[in-house]
Amino acid sequence: MGLARRLVALPVAIAAAALLTVGVPHTIGVLISARAEPILRLLQDQHLVETDKLRSLIAVLGQAQPWLRGGDARLDAGLAELVLAEQLPRGDPEAAQVLDQAIASLRAGLEREPANPYAWSRLAYAEALKNGWTPLAVSSLRLALITAPYEPPLLWSRLRMAFLAWPKMTSDDRDLVFPQIRYAWQANPQALARLAVDLRQENLVRAALLRVPEDGLAFEDLIKH
Repeated sequence: MGLARRLVALPVAIAAAALLTVGVPHTIGVLISARAEPILRLLQDQHLVETDKLRSLIAVLGQAQPWLRGGDARLDAGLAELVLAEQLPRGDPEAAQVLDQAIASLRAGLEREPANPYAWSRLAYAEALKNGWTPLAVSSLRLALITAPYEPPLLWSRLRMAFLAWPKMTSDDRDLVFPQIRYAWQANPQALARLAVDLRQENLVRAALLRVPEDGLAFEDLIKH
């Protein structure tokens, strides 16, 4: 091979080696995590998943994590661990341990995928479940709202958390909640009224609906029935 050909071939060989170094581990991780896909889909669709299947899912995702650079496997593991922690009996030491694992998995995944509103919502819930609405839990909820202000599948779970966290929120945090209340009013006034009554946040909803008096009056009618 002539000098010119060697000079061309060397960079190509280096590039190919680099692609193999990056691509092969990723492929291995994808193949491992694919085994968890059926159970993960059930979990993401909010179907009941038995504890033994959750444990299997967590184990498979743990095997995949070292091979993957992204945060998806860690975030998926965090979801499974959070659901498992809730299914275990209250007071069970394992439940507290699994909840800690869920928080750690979600944080590790969010370091790689910081724009994921679902993961921020789950982290806020997990942190509140462990220690109440601490500044850390509130900040996770804040990021859940900032990363995707209008995300229909998250509307009601985030709003419920916001109602619960309200006393611990700063004025800036509260400014993020008012649009969510108005969004919820447009989506389902009856559901919003029920949530406000259940969590005793009628005055908060009233404040959010002040700009449209007709909405305020309609809300008053709903909470009377």
